[in-house]
Amino acid sequence: MRRTATQDIELGGKQIKAGDKLAMWYLSGNRDAAAIDQPERFIVDRARPRQHLSFGFGIHRCVGNRLAELQLKILWEELLRRFPRIEVMGPPVRVKSAFVRGFSQLPVRLPG
Repeated sequence: MRRTATQDIELGGKQIKAGDKLAMWYLSGNRDAAAIDQPERFIVDRARPRQHLSFGFGIHRCVGNRLAELQLKILWEELLRRFPRIEVMGPPVRVKSAFVRGFSQLPVRLPG
C-alpha cells in the first residue's frame, strides 16, 4: 500500500516530510515482538489469537472478516469431528511473496 504524507511528522523515530512517498509492507504486520510473543513462529494455539492485523483494523477492517472466521470455525469443527488427531509430518513451506505471508504447504497426517 502506498501513500503520500500530507504533513511533516515523526514516525518510529524517523522524520517524514509532507510530500514524501511511503510504502506499507504487509509482511511487517503482526511482527511487533512487544505486542506478539515470538512473532516469527507459527504457533497454532497462540495466546490471544485474534490480536492480529490480518484483516486490518478500525474503519478499514475487512467486512468479510466474520465470514472468514465462521468458515474456518466450521472447517475445524468438521475436520476434528472426523479426525480427532492431526499430526504434523514436516516443516511448513512458506509462500514467497513481497505482499502476503503464509504457507503454501504444511504436511499433515490424519490418522483414523
